[in-house]
Amino acid sequence: QGFSAPEDIEGTSLADLVVDWDALRAVNPDTVGWIYIPGSEVNYPIVHTTDNEYYLTHDFQGTEGWLAKHGAIFLAAENKGDFTDPNNLVYGHNMRDGSMFATITGMTDQARFDELRDVYILTPQGNYKLQTFSLVHCAADDPLAQMTFASEDERVSYVQDKIDRSVVGASGIPAAADMKKTFAFSTCDSLPSDGRYVLFAYVADSTVAASDDAGAGAADPDAVGAVDEAAKEMAS
Repeated sequence: QGFSAPEDIEGTSLADLVVDWDALRAVNPDTVGWIYIPGSEVNYPIVHTTDNEYYLTHDFQGTEGWLAKHGAIFLAAENKGDFTDPNNLVYGHNMRDGSMFATITGMTDQARFDELRDVYILTPQGNYKLQTFSLVHCAADDPLAQMTFASEDERVSYVQDKIDRSVVGASGIPAAADMKKTFAFSTCDSLPSDGRYVLFAYVADSTVAASDDAGAGAADPDAVGAVDEAAKEMAS
């Protein structure tokens, strides 16, 4: 109810994609963004709070229990709520009915991955159009949940590692060093091995003012390292 996707999103200016933030925050003040992947089921608000457990079992309206088994799409607690980190990690359940982030698991098919290269992240600060560049299949304890980096070289190595490990090909992508800001979208694989699929994307276009996005690509020596236990959010 907070965002109505235009029929011709390719023909719509990024700045003209409007979300009713007041209406969403009236329902849930934890609202920080909206994610939309054209051609898929992914079209949801993004919430953010101080831990990575609450929205595993609570939906956007705050409902808990069986009716809220799908949880909500949420930005990692370790990220800043305004998406200014060099890497921003968003979690969602892999639901059997195809909702939430189930779409990501289907991207192991190369044709499906190619079809869904565009991802839109809409925020109160401005909008991002992303292009996917990697789909990584990994163990639950893989140190993918790194938001900040001690140096630019470390950040570039992190991005290059995700390119190298992708289970599908991605044509026409920039060099790792030119992807100054990335997003990662994580869901469980629903296999006995309890692994994860993580979709990576870089910012292709943005309406966010440079002064409001100063964290993109910046090194933060005091906040380096992978986030332990973050992947366990994905039990569906």
